[in-house]
Amino acid sequence: MWRVQEAWTKLVYPFALDIRDDSTFSQLADFIASFQVSIISEPTPVHMWREFQYYDSDLDNMAPYVKRYMRLPQNQRRFVLADSVIQLFSDMLTERMSNADVGFKIAEVDLYLFFNGVGFIVLETQPVVSYETLLQVEWIENLNSDLASLTRKTPIRQRKSQEVSRQNSNIPVWFHEFTADGMLKSLAFGYPVTIQSLIQHVFMACFNTWEGSGEWHPMLDTFLIVYGAVLLKKPDDGEEWNIHTDFMDFATKHITVLRKTLTSNNSNHYVRHILDDWEHNYIPYHNVIHTQSLEGGFVMAFDNGTPHFQGYRSPAMRSFRTNYFYMMLLAMHQRMSILLYAMAAADAALSNNRAQKLRLLREHMYDFTSRCYFSQASVSEERDQLYRRWQRVFNVSQMYEEMKEEIKEIDDYMAGLTKEKELENKENEIRQEAQRTQLFSWISFIFLPVTMVLYIIQASPIVAKWINFKQDPIGSSLLIMIMIAAVVLLAEVLYRTYKRIKSS
Repeated sequence: MWRVQEAWTKLVYPFALDIRDDSTFSQLADFIASFQVSIISEPTPVHMWREFQYYDSDLDNMAPYVKRYMRLPQNQRRFVLADSVIQLFSDMLTERMSNADVGFKIAEVDLYLFFNGVGFIVLETQPVVSYETLLQVEWIENLNSDLASLTRKTPIRQRKSQEVSRQNSNIPVWFHEFTADGMLKSLAFGYPVTIQSLIQHVFMACFNTWEGSGEWHPMLDTFLIVYGAVLLKKPDDGEEWNIHTDFMDFATKHITVLRKTLTSNNSNHYVRHILDDWEHNYIPYHNVIHTQSLEGGFVMAFDNGTPHFQGYRSPAMRSFRTNYFYMMLLAMHQRMSILLYAMAAADAALSNNRAQKLRLLREHMYDFTSRCYFSQASVSEERDQLYRRWQRVFNVSQMYEEMKEEIKEIDDYMAGLTKEKELENKENEIRQEAQRTQLFSWISFIFLPVTMVLYIIQASPIVAKWINFKQDPIGSSLLIMIMIAAVVLLAEVLYRTYKRIKSS
């Protein structure tokens, strides 16, 4: 019978928040690093997160430009939960476990925050057993099923000599407080909490109090994306000629269940043809199977006696934990980023300030393309193959092409707005010029009779003699008015005659 020699599972919670620029991103990172929380084991509040750079081995065989992207603080920041806080999760049980059962620990909690506001909380769970103790794979399946579902809200608690129930009427006041301090106190005293509560009120507490941007929101709210690895110990009675067949048969029953975080009673629902599904399964070596899906992925391998797979925290399992996980993380960030931009485009369409928002969105999309959309992520054939497979499983390439088409449509829309604005300005100029011409025409028309009368007076000496304001001011004024009226009357007759001829 195959037993589990070593296992771990990473549960990924993707979220997004509004980060306007690089300055906001830097301020938020500083705020996370300074955020403090109270725990009962320490007399004063402690820093909850510490920023943690990658080891060189973590980025082993990555393409140089991808390494540079991962290390630049302007692109993404990585934080790990402080040791004093992570100790509270050192021996945990789920609702289905008793104090006599094998428990689990949350060995590490990582916070990955990217420049465009996409982030991931990553919880790594491990069984609490000695190296000599071999588990059945069903234990891993049931644990992952309990923890990955956010809708079932399965309670977890610290192992205590006596289980504390939520129905206990003598619970302290802080038990009801949905704050980081209150939740951690509840956990320390053995009260049950849920993974969802821990994420929202403890691990995301720094974002709940950050006032530099809008509220954060989950990118998935029903389940956690899973990525894990199981290293099996081959049966003592297994013969060399059938070990590989037995391993494939065992993987057929369990690897899809692990990937989909189903309970162990689903293991008989999957048959051999699953391993022939090249879209979701990749078998680079005789003793290693990688499986990927939208819900996550898993690696199943067995110790074939080589140094790479031997011992506790074997090199193979360390490589799966870092190098291979980051291939998934890069592709998952690309998927969540494109989804975020699609949501922003939909919101902009409903905004009164649509043009400005679309212009900013277009800049963000170009920024995403230049910073973190890679066609190749590793110089290792196997790891780059997995990176491309994760891109394909997450529909990144298709979504990216759709995003580029959306950018083109935004460009066309913005160009149309610019052209409309130019035409509108040109029409306004023409309209204003016409109004000025019309005004000049009216002024000319008003002064035309006076001009004509003055011309007649100057041209005719007889008429000039009749106008003498010194001797007869009244008569002179009356004569000028009669002449003006006659000119106006003549102009009106001519205008009506012109209209009649034009209409006929």
